[in-house]
Amino acid sequence: MTKLFLSIYDFLSTHKVVASAFLILLFAFFIALASGVHYEEDIAKFLPQSEQNEKFQAIYEHTSSQNRIAVLFTPRAKGTAANEDSLEMAMDFVGRELSKQEGVSHLQVRVDDEKIEKLMKFIYQNIPYFLRDEDYERIDSLLRQPDYVMTQMQRNRNLLLMPMGRDLTQMLKYDPLLLYMPVIRRLQGLGQNNGFQLIDGYIFTKDGQHSMLTFDSTYGSSETHQNELLAATLDSIIVKAEKEYPTLRVSAIGAPLIAVTNARQIKSDALIAVSVAGVLILLLLVRHYRRLSDILWIGVSLAFGWLFALAGMSLFHESVSIIVLGIGSVIIGIAVNYPLHFLDHIREVYDRREALREMIPPLLIGNITTVAAFLCLIWLDARAMRDLGLFGALMLTGTILFVLIFLPLYAKNGRPLKKAAKRELKSGLLQGRKPLFTVLLTVITLVLGYFSLHTSFDSDLQHINYMTENQREDMKLLMSSVKEAPVYVVTEGRNLEEALQKNRATMRELSISNPKGTIVGIGGLMPYREQTETLTDWGLFIDYKSDSLLTAFRAACKAQGFSEEAFKPFTDQLQTKFLPKPISYFEPILGLTESNFMIRDKGSVKIVDYVYGAPEDSVKRSVDLAFSGKDIGNQLVKVLNDSFNYVGFVCGFVVFFFLWISFGRIELSLMAFLPLAVSWIWILGLMQLLGIQFNIVNIILATFIFGQGDDYTIFITEGLVYEYTTGKKRLASYKNSVVFSAVLMFIGIGCLIFARHPALRSLGAVTVIGMATVVFMAYFLPPLVFRWMTRASSKDRCMKHETFITRPLPYTLKRLLYSTWTLLMFLVFMFLFALPYTWLRFHIGKNTEKKHDLYHKIIQKTVKFMMKVIPGVRFKSNNLVGETFEKPAIVICNHQSHFDILSLLQFTPKMIIMTNSWTWNNPFYGSVLHHGDFLPVDAGLEANMPRLRELYAKGYSIVIYPEATRSEDCTIKRFHKGAFYLAHELQADILPMYIHGQGYALPKKDFMLREGEAYIEVGKRVRLDNYDGSELESNASIREFTRKMRHHYQEHYAKIRERIETPEYLGRFYRLRDYYKMKGL
Repeated sequence: MTKLFLSIYDFLSTHKVVASAFLILLFAFFIALASGVHYEEDIAKFLPQSEQNEKFQAIYEHTSSQNRIAVLFTPRAKGTAANEDSLEMAMDFVGRELSKQEGVSHLQVRVDDEKIEKLMKFIYQNIPYFLRDEDYERIDSLLRQPDYVMTQMQRNRNLLLMPMGRDLTQMLKYDPLLLYMPVIRRLQGLGQNNGFQLIDGYIFTKDGQHSMLTFDSTYGSSETHQNELLAATLDSIIVKAEKEYPTLRVSAIGAPLIAVTNARQIKSDALIAVSVAGVLILLLLVRHYRRLSDILWIGVSLAFGWLFALAGMSLFHESVSIIVLGIGSVIIGIAVNYPLHFLDHIREVYDRREALREMIPPLLIGNITTVAAFLCLIWLDARAMRDLGLFGALMLTGTILFVLIFLPLYAKNGRPLKKAAKRELKSGLLQGRKPLFTVLLTVITLVLGYFSLHTSFDSDLQHINYMTENQREDMKLLMSSVKEAPVYVVTEGRNLEEALQKNRATMRELSISNPKGTIVGIGGLMPYREQTETLTDWGLFIDYKSDSLLTAFRAACKAQGFSEEAFKPFTDQLQTKFLPKPISYFEPILGLTESNFMIRDKGSVKIVDYVYGAPEDSVKRSVDLAFSGKDIGNQLVKVLNDSFNYVGFVCGFVVFFFLWISFGRIELSLMAFLPLAVSWIWILGLMQLLGIQFNIVNIILATFIFGQGDDYTIFITEGLVYEYTTGKKRLASYKNSVVFSAVLMFIGIGCLIFARHPALRSLGAVTVIGMATVVFMAYFLPPLVFRWMTRASSKDRCMKHETFITRPLPYTLKRLLYSTWTLLMFLVFMFLFALPYTWLRFHIGKNTEKKHDLYHKIIQKTVKFMMKVIPGVRFKSNNLVGETFEKPAIVICNHQSHFDILSLLQFTPKMIIMTNSWTWNNPFYGSVLHHGDFLPVDAGLEANMPRLRELYAKGYSIVIYPEATRSEDCTIKRFHKGAFYLAHELQADILPMYIHGQGYALPKKDFMLREGEAYIEVGKRVRLDNYDGSELESNASIREFTRKMRHHYQEHYAKIRERIETPEYLGRFYRLRDYYKMKGL
């Protein structure tokens, strides 16, 4: 990619006129495409949907009339009784005005008495179709009562003498004996889920203090532009009404109006956020660059990216959520990094082509990972989230293309920033030199990690919806008038007949399983069973009951002074047999009640029943599909949780994958990713501690964390690697760029904190917390980890402080894994086998010579096993001299590593080693050394001489390192004379062994394994009887012999190195030494 962009630069730099014309054409093209984008303000677009939740949501929205608007009328003076006449006149006034407006449908000022009367008449005229078995049982029970007919007719006469009697005339002529009242109650029951009453046909609350009229917006709840015009018209009507009736307060509430309020607030907040962010960023840029052209080109870069995104969106969608553009202030804070980093860099590197060459890799790495993080949102279920992902990815892509293609052509070189290093933050704590601070950070991370396990989600949309104070009061009033929340029971069929049939079966099951529950639904007003069965029951009823009933009824009418003709519909019905009717015959019932109890889709019909007063779990167990309003929230929480996990894991994986590809070293990618992971733990933990919950909007934080945070860690990592490779101080410059970029980002995001809309404010607050954590971690963790991998501490005794030197070979992940595995294997073996076995072996029974010999053999076998399982280290031995170790000797060997012991003990079980006091007292394996007859050299040879004579006499060879300590650089150090003195005292042969590679595989001051070969060679015995005994009597003779042996070791070790250290062998060393260095530098 670097070659591609450089070739583009080379071409355009010599054809600037072509470049300028092409740039202008691109701007014009993007503006033309962007002008066709339609904007939506519906916050619901941010809601994720699952298949089940979508079904619940559709049913809930249909039955709860999401397009409905309620106009409320309340006495202005609190505590005063409402004047019903005044309220009714005001309702009529508003109703007349609304009836003239477009966009208003289903206007209801009064309950339509004519429709109700027609429905009642239809039901009475067709009563046989609606009677149930329990209705017939009730009729039989009533008619068996003595004088029931006479008594009821007497009540009717008294009732008709009252003022309201005329209103009852229509009902009484169809059912004077009240035989069919259960059917009418089922009709009345359709409205029992609300807490309102009818006064003169007007809707009032139960306390009579408030009245209400309703109408539907023909535009739906998401068409906020049209609804905004309707809301403005409604506001003017309300002003007129309050002026006409000054004692009343008139207000309106409903989903379309709340959507308009949200749209207005989002537009206002977005405009303020972007404007304030732009002004503050501009002021900061002026102070930083002090050159207008630089600031203009930064603005042009962002404008290019913004138009590129809008133009790209227009190709995929006809409309875009306006809230996406509100979040655009955050994306600006990310996109501005690209021109900032480039403009800062050309101040230090005067050659623009060279500056471009150096900046292409880090800018592209950061851009690709950020774009990939935004693209992860495209697979979420929420439309607006997908729009945000696409918009963010396109804007960042457009900005980086402008910065890498056009900006190098026009940006001017500036003077190098003076005293840049002084502007680096005072970061003594952040250089890894304060172990206490590191421990504190680790403890805090563990604590917050525990709290992060309890992350919670807020599924209440009211918390991310914006409502005015008046709207909240009106909503509270409406909610207080509604009874308990029902359980929605849904039955579905391919057509109405099938749906009704299933509904009847469902209702029977519910009645049996939940006898205390109240069921409200249209099923009670539709034919209850197959019409043939229902009408057969009616036929039997009139055959056996009608004659006696009519006789008693006529007598009662005559006795009470009624004309028999007054109740002709009733008497005629008792003499009529009905025939089955098609389902369309019952359309009058469906037309009046369908909106709340039935949903007709293409190819299916759903019937919704409302169950009150029954345990929710019991209802759900009784039917196939039932849910409550709470279930919609629970489903949303589940989908949110899935979205949260998706965003977290997928974004994390994508970012890490591209980091790995870009850096080419998994260690560097892990180091760059570590601040993001730790920051995520801190964010979740802090949110849980502060009581902040995730919602569908601020979950976008995950994208910003992995998108913006990786830019910071990439630049810090690039600076560290550059310094490590070249030795030139560049990290301070990179840190300054990160700090300046972070300040701009905080301005861009911080402006959202002052938004009044809760969704934007939530996003701003949570993102500031998150990004503050990311910046801190990016500034602290990569330098700490990289220095640990590449530098070793060294105590300066004179200056009494800790200094750092470059490690000969840096730590790698493979070395860490190999070392960890080896350490764990060693500890497990020691604590589960070696130490328990040693204790049991020497504390139970007698300590015989046979026990000691067996113990040494076990040590030898264990050593051979360990040599095979240590990863990355190949142990080799050379015993071409044919040494059998049958005759004991004083074994001398150069000392490089802890692995020397393994190499030596593999040859014979009859070998002991003189160790230093640290090894002798080691808590892990000191006990094994004690029982293995190893002796501490620090006690001196004279003190150990009796035991050494005894062991030598038993055939044990004694190992002594003449160098006394491990060589740090694997060279042969000065020999001490103790081994040769001991050989003289014991009259023993000296057996030289030569070690090579152990010090490379596990150096003295390095606890990390390296891949390599651990070689040991057995030399020829040196017999002391070849020397004149008098020569070794004096210390001077022993010292001379020691010097000769060291010289011999140096010569032979040089030959071994010459034979083993081939170019291929040394290549492994050089590759590991340059493991983290930049190629080409």
